[in-house]
Amino acid sequence: MSLLFEYGEWKKTTNSDDLKSFLRTIWNQRITEQEETESVEGIDNRYQPFLQFDNDMIRANNYVGFIQNGDELIEIYPKVFRSFSRVDKVLMLRHIFYWFNYCRKWRFPFTQSSLDSNEIDKFPELIIHLIATQFLDTVSERPLMQYQMQEESLTTPRGSINFTRQINQGYSKGNFHKLECDYEPFLFDNKVNRIIKYCTRLLLPQTRLSENQILLQETLFILDEVEDLPCTVNEINSISLNSFYEDYNLVIGVCRTIVEQQIYSNNTYDLSQWCLLFPMEYIFEDFLVGFLQMHFSTRWRVEYQKSNAYLTSNPDAFQMQNDIFLTSTDGSKRKIIIDTKYKVRNYLENDKKKGVSQSDLYQVISYAYRRGCNEVILIYPNASEELKAINSFEITSGINSNQIIQVKVAEIPFWSTTHFASIEEDLKNSLTKILN
Repeated sequence: MSLLFEYGEWKKTTNSDDLKSFLRTIWNQRITEQEETESVEGIDNRYQPFLQFDNDMIRANNYVGFIQNGDELIEIYPKVFRSFSRVDKVLMLRHIFYWFNYCRKWRFPFTQSSLDSNEIDKFPELIIHLIATQFLDTVSERPLMQYQMQEESLTTPRGSINFTRQINQGYSKGNFHKLECDYEPFLFDNKVNRIIKYCTRLLLPQTRLSENQILLQETLFILDEVEDLPCTVNEINSISLNSFYEDYNLVIGVCRTIVEQQIYSNNTYDLSQWCLLFPMEYIFEDFLVGFLQMHFSTRWRVEYQKSNAYLTSNPDAFQMQNDIFLTSTDGSKRKIIIDTKYKVRNYLENDKKKGVSQSDLYQVISYAYRRGCNEVILIYPNASEELKAINSFEITSGINSNQIIQVKVAEIPFWSTTHFASIEEDLKNSLTKILN
C-alpha cells in the first residue's frame, strides 16, 4: 500500500503503465458523463489530473481518496495533514467524512457516530463498510415497492395494448392469439432495488474484511427476489423518487458514485480497478458553503457560484463567478464576497502581503468593484492548530477616494489533531468573528 499526500513525496508504483491507463480511462469517462467538459475543453485522451508520473514513480496532485489497481492500493490524503507528527489515518478519515457532511455534490449518508464506532484505517474498506451498512439498514428497515413497467405477450388483455408492438410482433409473425400489453404491477423487483443489488455485487469481491462481507451478503439475501441486471450511470440518473424516500435518494447517490468509477470489463461485476477521487479545492469551498447555509442562513442569504453579471458591460463578456456571495437579511443591505483559497499560508511576520497572492487579490477586487460591494473576505484553511490573526487590507479607488474596499484575510479551523470533537463549535465562533 502507498500512502500519499497532495503534492507530497514521490513514491514507487508496481505497474505505472497499467495505472496510468486506468486513470486516463476514468478521467475520460468523467468528461463524457459529468459536468467538467467546459473546463477541460481541448484536452486529449492521454490526460489525467490525478497523479504525476516519472517512470515508475508517482506523486499526488490535488485529488484525495484512493485508487485500487488490482493488488495495489494507493491512498491520498489532504496536504493540510502533512504537518502531523505521526500519521493517524483514522483521524484523517474522520475529518474527510465530516467535510462531506456539508458538501452537496457528494452526499454520503454516513454519520459521525458511525465513523467513531469503528477503527478501520484503510480508505476503501472504510468506504465499503459505511456503504454496506447503509445499504443493509435501508433495504431491511424500509423495503421499497414500486410500480414497474412490464411489456408482455398475453392471451387476455392487461393494462394497455401496445398497437405498434402488436403489429410488429403479433400480426406480422402470426401470433394473432397474443396481445402485446404494457402494464405496471407493484413489485419489489424494481429498478431501484436492481441498482442497489448490482452495486452490492460490485463491492463484494473488493472487501477482505469478514464484517463487510457479511453485511453485503445479508443485503443480497434480502434482495434475492430482485433480478440480477447491470446498470449504467444514465439509468441511475433517470431514477426519480419522492422526497418521502430520502434514505433511498441518498443510497442512489452512493450507487451513482460507485458506478461512475467502473470501467469496461468482460466481467459484468468486475471492480478490480476502482477509485474514489475528489478535488480538495472543491471540497473546501463546498464545505464552507454548506456550513454557512446550515448555521448562518438566518442572518445571511448565501449564494454559491453567483454568476449573474459580467466583468465588462459593453460588450457583456468575462462572466464573473464568485465562490460565495453573502447578503444580509437584517435590512442593512450589507454585501460580502467570500473567496475560498485552499492554500497553506506560511509567511514571516514582516511580510506585508501576509501570504496572499497578488493575482488572487486582483481577481476579488475587480469583482467587488463590479458588484458595488465594499467587503471582501479571503478564507484559508488553518496552517496550524493556532489560527493566525485576521489581517486587513484597504483598497482606495483612484477615481473616488471615498470609495474604499475592505479586504479581510482569515483562517478557519478546518482540521485539528487535538480538538476534533469541538471543531464545529470552533468554526461557528471563528466565522461569527470574521463576519462581524
